[in-house]
Amino acid sequence: MNKSGRFVARNEISPYKAKKINMFSRRAIEEIKAWYNQIKRKPLVIRGARQVGKTTAVRLAASQLSVEIIEINLERHQELEPLFKSYKLDDLLFNVSLISGKTISRESKGILFLDEAQATPAAYSCLRYFWEEMPDLAVILTGSLLDQVLHDDRFSTPVGRVEYLFMAPLTFDEFLAATDASKALNTIEMLTPGNIHLLPDSVHDELMAQVRRYTLTGGMPSCVQTAIDTNFNHAEIVKYQTELLQAYKDDFSKYAGSQSALKLNAFFNGIISQIGLQFSHKQANEIALNSSGNNRQLNDALERFIEARLFYRVLHSGAESIPLGGDIKIRISKFLFVDIGLLLAAQGIPAQTIMSSPLELANRGIIAEQFVGQQLLAAKPGYVNPTLYYWQPPKSEGQAEIDFLYESGNMVYPVEVKSGTGGTIKSLHSYMVKKQAEQAIRISSAKPSLQEHVAKVNKTAKPFRLINLPFYLVNQIDRMVGDV
Repeated sequence: MNKSGRFVARNEISPYKAKKINMFSRRAIEEIKAWYNQIKRKPLVIRGARQVGKTTAVRLAASQLSVEIIEINLERHQELEPLFKSYKLDDLLFNVSLISGKTISRESKGILFLDEAQATPAAYSCLRYFWEEMPDLAVILTGSLLDQVLHDDRFSTPVGRVEYLFMAPLTFDEFLAATDASKALNTIEMLTPGNIHLLPDSVHDELMAQVRRYTLTGGMPSCVQTAIDTNFNHAEIVKYQTELLQAYKDDFSKYAGSQSALKLNAFFNGIISQIGLQFSHKQANEIALNSSGNNRQLNDALERFIEARLFYRVLHSGAESIPLGGDIKIRISKFLFVDIGLLLAAQGIPAQTIMSSPLELANRGIIAEQFVGQQLLAAKPGYVNPTLYYWQPPKSEGQAEIDFLYESGNMVYPVEVKSGTGGTIKSLHSYMVKKQAEQAIRISSAKPSLQEHVAKVNKTAKPFRLINLPFYLVNQIDRMVGDV
């Protein structure tokens, strides 16, 4: 970072320009194209937080497919709701044609794109009839608060008649592609368990610089575009992040339920302060008390925030079997925020904190845990609803938690986000012995390496392999563990 507040880059570009999202290369675009090209396709429902790029992804996918897109913003055209409620599809398509100025029928090869569908919930219920009566018409539905509608019992759910695509902010790898860091991306793709020990220090340092750049910018498309347009001027990035956070808070008045936006805002700020920490009954009581509310109101607010996909709940799993969700303790959890850049802005963490120390040491390790968790949430295919788990030994053992559990194939890998490569962590030893696990993963700012260790707990020993991965290889975990 230079004195002007910029992260120094190789090529200077023009000053700040009006926001226009470039054609970022994103996995979601490819998944939408694959959905369209299916022989039998159901209507597609795209779910994700506000401003993660849902609308742009649909438009870009249609452009790359060279098919016409008939886009209707249902927030602006709520007069269509009676037609959705009565399931009069031919009348509906005629009205859509009149509104859009583009002819659309049940035989059309284009995409009917119903955006901001939270304003017309009946559109979601109507999808089953598109599938049954117009199976050849490609229909996509999305909205910024759509999940709150999906969980409303007043509307029938088209079970088995729709497909889902879950979208998140840009991953670290997508960020590299978007910011024209092709050299870094190519380097990452070259690394394998067999050659990671050959990585030069200078290349490692360059990749870690990209990690810090992503941490400060985050993966929200408009924030990434702001970074590109301003040559990573941190002041401009934070300004836009702050505006986006305020937009999220402005949505509170639209949330279902009777709680005021003021109280939701207080709960929101309380939960933000607990990111990455085990969310106990004591902490819940403190947040409720400080917000002049009670636990019931806090729990209701939490569900609304999770439905808006602003927070993700990381659940405690006993890790007894796959899937991990079959052995969970609902009352024990911790939370991640939607985006790491927005988290820094919300918590007021200065850029110098990220630039001057290893990521895993910044803000008590919470930033590093958010980075890793955010990447792991986006690791699975888009049709999988993102879930994440962690593990903690019994209280009687007095040991810390395993930050995350990661499923790959038929294996569960404990993932620790800790500094250094010397030695191992007591909680990791406990896990390896109790679960008789063969491999573990540690994420840090250190260079990648493979180490052989022996876990020892109460005279019981268990040999295991520790895979040390730097932050820039988190998106490559499946590849790294698969090749070991």
